[in-house]
Amino acid sequence: MSGGLERLRRAVVTALNEGGLPAVAALEPEARRRWDGPVAAVSLAQIRCAPGGFQDYLGVEMDAQTGAQRERYGRAAELTLALDLYAPRSGGESACQNAMALAAQVLLTGGAAGLDVVELTSDRVEFLEREGLYRMGVRCRCAAWLVARRDAAGETFDDFEVKGRMA
Repeated sequence: MSGGLERLRRAVVTALNEGGLPAVAALEPEARRRWDGPVAAVSLAQIRCAPGGFQDYLGVEMDAQTGAQRERYGRAAELTLALDLYAPRSGGESACQNAMALAAQVLLTGGAAGLDVVELTSDRVEFLEREGLYRMGVRCRCAAWLVARRDAAGETFDDFEVKGRMA
């Protein structure tokens, strides 16, 4: 996963944790068993953008380390975050539903790590017999800009960042 996308995922995990919902980057089934309350496993499910690469010129910025000016380019995109909400058997189905309400509050009031939420949907709660957990899938579609900078030689792009609306 690119550095920009991983930073976005980590920022969503941090926002959910700060909002009161324990969250981690997507995890393995065995690791889910150690939680005694609801937890959200966050992953990136989809990126949609039109063909054409980083085609929109966004201007120049000063490189803080070298003092040199670097060109910035971007492209509009839509990112879909997947939140798998898990709750132990003792929490019941309502633990997933309450976790969904808390996740919705965090994502809709603060945005998904600075991105505008376009749509937030959830699946029905299911019980995973083998794991002994309740699970609810949540999808959060967000409007974003992928912003890249030219390298020092001006020949290639460095890793990109994920940003909210561009003014």
